[in-house]
Amino acid sequence: MSSSDRVRPRAVLACLAVAAILLPGCTARPLYGTDASTVSALAPEGRLASLRGRIAISEANTRTDQVVRNALLSRLNQGAQVTQPLYEVRLTVSGAETGLAIEAGGVLTSSLYRMNGSYQLVRLSDGQVIDTQRRNSTVPFDRTSQQFQSQRALLDAREQAADDLAAKLEIPIVRALEAAGS
Repeated sequence: MSSSDRVRPRAVLACLAVAAILLPGCTARPLYGTDASTVSALAPEGRLASLRGRIAISEANTRTDQVVRNALLSRLNQGAQVTQPLYEVRLTVSGAETGLAIEAGGVLTSSLYRMNGSYQLVRLSDGQVIDTQRRNSTVPFDRTSQQFQSQRALLDAREQAADDLAAKLEIPIVRALEAAGS
């Protein structure tokens, strides 16, 4: 047996010992796990399940507001009807198209739909503002020479931006509700 043959088992044992020490500190979790740390706080078995149907969102003034409001209501209340709300999300949304590419004839061919949203999370029992945040979403879309197709592309971009914005707003709202001890 040569000296290099004796070193290999020692190196393997040393690597295994180091791995045994370091791996328990690893914070990786199963992708589709269902333990308490991976469940959404608003899910049926989540920490904030008691708030389902208790989070109101201010009335919408425009169609853009309404699209975001509907998506956020669905996310926060999991489809439950809002009754006797404990919290209110005072939502403000704006959206606009920005042209990116213009053909030689001055026709817009590529655009971005930018949507900005801000909110105040208010505890209704005492009127205290718990959290205030702002988020934005940008969705690219193409225009064509066909009027209907261009309008449909704009509406689809607005819907996609609204869903994205609602998802981005949901995260800080849930965190604020958890911090408020709900």
